[in-house]
Amino acid sequence: MFIKWITERLLNEDLGAKLSGKSISEICKDRRKRHFGDRYRSEYHMLESASYVIAAASYQSRDDLKDIVKQYTTNDYQIDQQYRKFYYNYDQLNENSHVEKLRDLVENIYTNEFLAKSVYNWNVGLKKVDPSSSMSLQRNFYSKYIQSSKDRVVVIISDAMRYEVGQSLFAKLENDEKCTPKLESMMSMLPSYTRLGMGALLPHKSLELTQENKVLVDSMPCDSLKQREAILNSYTPNSRCIQFDDLKLMKKMELREVFTGMDVVYVYHNQIDARGDKLSTENEVFTACYEAVDEVFTMIKRISTNANTLHFIVTSDHGFIYKRDKLEETDKIIHVADKDAFINRRFIVAQEALEDDGITSYSMDKILGNKDTKWVSVPVSSNVFKVTGGGQNFVHGGSSPQEMLVPVIDVKVEKGHADTRPAQIVLVSMVQKITNLISSLDFIQSEPVSDVVKETSYKVFFISEDNEKISNECIYIADRKDNDPSKRIFRLKFNFKNKQYDKSKQYYLVAYDEKNDIEVLRHGVVMDIAFADDFGFSL
Repeated sequence: MFIKWITERLLNEDLGAKLSGKSISEICKDRRKRHFGDRYRSEYHMLESASYVIAAASYQSRDDLKDIVKQYTTNDYQIDQQYRKFYYNYDQLNENSHVEKLRDLVENIYTNEFLAKSVYNWNVGLKKVDPSSSMSLQRNFYSKYIQSSKDRVVVIISDAMRYEVGQSLFAKLENDEKCTPKLESMMSMLPSYTRLGMGALLPHKSLELTQENKVLVDSMPCDSLKQREAILNSYTPNSRCIQFDDLKLMKKMELREVFTGMDVVYVYHNQIDARGDKLSTENEVFTACYEAVDEVFTMIKRISTNANTLHFIVTSDHGFIYKRDKLEETDKIIHVADKDAFINRRFIVAQEALEDDGITSYSMDKILGNKDTKWVSVPVSSNVFKVTGGGQNFVHGGSSPQEMLVPVIDVKVEKGHADTRPAQIVLVSMVQKITNLISSLDFIQSEPVSDVVKETSYKVFFISEDNEKISNECIYIADRKDNDPSKRIFRLKFNFKNKQYDKSKQYYLVAYDEKNDIEVLRHGVVMDIAFADDFGFSL
């Protein structure tokens, strides 16, 4: 009933609809906490995300680059984030025919209202000003964030972790009692692809894209791990580069040896790009985003605990654009570029700028800070150049906030260990006797969720002396962060089995922590229901 009602309201774009005074988002959050919340959890998450994306039907973008960056990093990233969450949960459904029209609406609004406007205005703004006057540039990463660091710093570069995914990692770190993260953004290189982005993140005096499309850092190649480490060593002797997957396999002592005596360690993580860049797995890229966040978070905790390293910076070489629907032929730009051009779905680097509808060009000398005479031409929309092979849903290399705005998360981890505990619940209604087959009781979540008080969920029900369950089971998710105790009071309704109860026996209200099935509450009551009979009612 609720799912059908919400779906109909969303299809009508009736975002102000309310049921019993609750908005669509509030209903979704509430239903996830109910008894059957786990069964329909993905569906309610999907509907909540759909409501955010549909709200972008009236999206308006700024045209000044500084304003665009501010708007994206404070608000607009959430549209990309909710689009990602929509499909992540949509893909969890065993049956999705009942929401196919909703999926089509979400796809249409995201592509034609949000993405089209945000990418176009980004390029309008980028053409008007020198980007360095509006934000940090990726090619200045080392000098800004690493060079002056007085303590050991671990740089984790997660390939294709765009800003909104980085924001999810930031939120996870912020919720950890030992971590103090700070989130900023910087503009990646253009073209926004791996080789150039990885080169820009290294210390350097010069950055070059050769006629053979090789990236050189201080005239040295930087494709392999050894090559990158040699460049890093030339600026910081006590430094090294290592693959994230190699660290994952190390035991505690091996892990400690990697960081001992080091001032800077670059760690290369590849979860998102590895899945997105393959045609067979590009539709798994949003799952890869969730996994990337969890993997990087876990690695930060592991290194800080086992290798006496407390300062981390997480960033990326580039972001990406992902759309679920395949591109039509009309969405592909037919180009006329010379035979020596560097051609990709989202960019073309050539000696001459491409001049055609739907294309804009930028001089490589300004991007690289050298005397390069080449031009990079890109679509002013989310469309692609027509090339053979490869996938179409996951792309990068072009000019858009999704591809070029990358996160910089500076994380300080505290020494020592802070004990955490689950949020507790306490019975407020000090009832001693149950006199009705339907009874409601008030409880309170004793503390707000915080760095040390963690969210958990409880199942609450009544049992007899013989452990027979005599009521329905209520689920409560203890996740309230309100400091005002009155806002942490909640009511649960219990339906009792219609049977004869022995007033001389003891019955109990019990609560169990769902995560570990430990009993956390037991309150004795007398069952004194005058009109109970055996009409056959059964739970």
